[in-house]
Amino acid sequence: MPESRKRPGHPYRKPADIPASQRAQGRVVWAVLLAVFVTLIAFLGVGTNWMVLIAAAVIGAMAGYFIGKAMEKEASHK
Repeated sequence: MPESRKRPGHPYRKPADIPASQRAQGRVVWAVLLAVFVTLIAFLGVGTNWMVLIAAAVIGAMAGYFIGKAMEKEASHK
């Protein structure tokens, strides 16, 4: 008999309490929120320097995306 049949099965994975349609929007919400707040803070700090405001919006959106992704991952494991 092959040894592969002696392997243990996959562990039970409980389905998430939050539906997938709601989890997928967490990244977008956090990305937009942080992009707006970081841009507002940059505007108050540097004024109307468009390059700095665009860079701040992009950095804020990236940070928000990763925060939302971590929150979705945490919510799916509960």
